[in-house]
Amino acid sequence: MFLKKLLTRNRPFVEAAIRLHQEGSIPANSYVLDLDAIEANTRYFSTEAHRRGLTVYAMSKQLGRAGGALDAITRGGADGYVAVDMACARPIVAGGHRLGNLGHLVQMARAETREAAGMAPEYWTIFSRTKATEASKAVARLGRTQEVLLRIWNEGDIFYPGHEGGFHIDELPSAIAFVNGLKGLRFAGLTTFPALLYDKNSQKVAPTPNADTLARGVEVAAALGDGAHIEVNAPGTTSAAVLDLLADMGAT
Repeated sequence: MFLKKLLTRNRPFVEAAIRLHQEGSIPANSYVLDLDAIEANTRYFSTEAHRRGLTVYAMSKQLGRAGGALDAITRGGADGYVAVDMACARPIVAGGHRLGNLGHLVQMARAETREAAGMAPEYWTIFSRTKATEASKAVARLGRTQEVLLRIWNEGDIFYPGHEGGFHIDELPSAIAFVNGLKGLRFAGLTTFPALLYDKNSQKVAPTPNADTLARGVEVAAALGDGAHIEVNAPGTTSAAVLDLLADMGAT
């Protein structure tokens, strides 16, 4: 669906892919990546994000099982990676890269929590008390503390089918208390998805109602009074063009 744009921006890449295919140099059902372009794009994005005080976690689901792509993104300055599931997390960790966030879109399967805990992600996203308890048991065996992000929602928020879930904004105080009361877990921040979406009427990327829920959640968490920094993970239609918008929203 991006072929016209790709031909405009990187025609030599398309021509190289055709040549390699016709030569029989790449097998069927392969995909071809321009690692130089990936690194350059990551460097531009990361530089602009860091200038605004934002941490960059690359979403690995599209190409994160390709070691060369991970290496290029790391060279480009990304701070770490989001792993949608353990199949994404394994190559990230095996390649020596920083595992920034587990469980963002898909919760960790109970049978894989012990392996997940051993990877020591910087953040582990939690949707429910059940999943918090499972994570706690896995982390406690290792004797370490795991920082967690809580997915929150409110009426009117937008979710893709199959991506729903999380703690209702009204139960956030009790959810934070529950997580902090579990061995090995510490509440660190909040998340949603998508916080931004393209609006066809304005032809711009704009905040979704989820962004308002995040802002309210930060107020609720801050009012609990321990003064700790609250991470705000606000992905969705992310590009360099929306970094100012993210920073103004309070995303971290």
